[in-house]
Amino acid sequence: MADRSCPTCNYIFEYPSRLKKHFANVIKCKKTNIEIEDYFATIYNPNPIIKCSYCNKEFSRKDSLNRHMKTSKCLNQLQNQIQIPDQIPNQIPNQIPNQIPNQIPNQIPNQIPNQLPNNQQINNTTNNQNTINNNTIIINNNINIQHINPFGFEDVRTIPIPEMKTILSSGENAGFQIIKAIYNKLENKNFYKPNMSRPEIACLNTEFNLTIYKCKEFCDTLFDRCIAFLHHMLYLCKNEFSKTAIKNIYDNIEYIETTMRTEIYDKQLQNIIESEFRNNNLDNKDRIKKFIKEIKENTETKEQSKSLLNNILLLNNDSHNEYKISITEDEINKVFGDPKVIVGLNKKEFREEFHFKRYEETKFYKFWTDRIKNETVYINKCKTATIGDIKTIKTRTTKIELMLNIIKARADNLKAGDLIDIDVEDFTFDEIANDETEIF
Repeated sequence: MADRSCPTCNYIFEYPSRLKKHFANVIKCKKTNIEIEDYFATIYNPNPIIKCSYCNKEFSRKDSLNRHMKTSKCLNQLQNQIQIPDQIPNQIPNQIPNQIPNQIPNQIPNQIPNQLPNNQQINNTTNNQNTINNNTIIINNNINIQHINPFGFEDVRTIPIPEMKTILSSGENAGFQIIKAIYNKLENKNFYKPNMSRPEIACLNTEFNLTIYKCKEFCDTLFDRCIAFLHHMLYLCKNEFSKTAIKNIYDNIEYIETTMRTEIYDKQLQNIIESEFRNNNLDNKDRIKKFIKEIKENTETKEQSKSLLNNILLLNNDSHNEYKISITEDEINKVFGDPKVIVGLNKKEFREEFHFKRYEETKFYKFWTDRIKNETVYINKCKTATIGDIKTIKTRTTKIELMLNIIKARADNLKAGDLIDIDVEDFTFDEIANDETEIF
């Protein structure tokens, strides 16, 4: 991987050419043209001439030969010579057949090495059978087809948990970082421009066909789905954070969704999309078309791709369920009492206190501030509490604080002889007669 990884940020690129662009464009990893040439010169074997074993075409670089082998007719000759018998013996013969060339491209099926030690066993190899391994579909003619996730159904689980935590904890930058983390992966390069001079963008859909978006529509959809990916990551990292941290992360995601759409689009998202079209559009277009063609022609490939999609849909469903409420209002009322009953039994006393006590010293104010603290502690200590419960207690806290502010404004303008109105929208209380016991 040394020829495809950045020594500064350790990010691994699909091709060395993309690493070169990374060196040229990313500030913290930036290198001069001379430094870039020196970096690659120390990695590649400086053989003056490398020949293709089939057409004798000469190359000065190994990656040039690899690219030639993957795109020329020589690939077919190589595949015809690499034959795996129906039953693979445990022992590899001491001598490798002379027909196999010395230089074999990195992505030729099964990646047969230049030299194999004696008695080496071939593992995980099957003949005439389709398998899925790391998002690569191996079909029965030994051609590797890269699986491509439909647009909006990219699998965030391919991002390591530590990286997820870093993204979620990055504040306002999370909206930008999730886009890079998702769409830098080859299996998620699921869109391209059919015509660079037109605004239409073609995206792979869940039927493994193409959906055409206008540019603005595409950007809006991409932004919405990246917000969903942040929620999926929060679900997956739930046990890595305290409930207070989860609430803060949720608030940040909500802030990004409601406040930063225009800023992210204008300053970041548009640049990422334009860069993708400028650098990878032809590769993405070719890869997506080949994938769709293989899906249509090969039933097993289609079933395997659907299986991967269903796996992602299960994640979407599990994440969605995590945002549902599991601790009901009735459950909380059983623990702390029903506020309507408590306030109703003391409504007259609550109202009268506003004439001779400061607002913050009234039983009404103390009841609600204690209540929201107790509910918050209860949910934070509950091991089965979902993100939906944490979200709900945050919403409830906001509503109570708003209600208390309204009551304070009424108290500040209360005239002598008047009784304050303590009913506010969702917080209405019928006075309940209580001749025996006082709640407070």
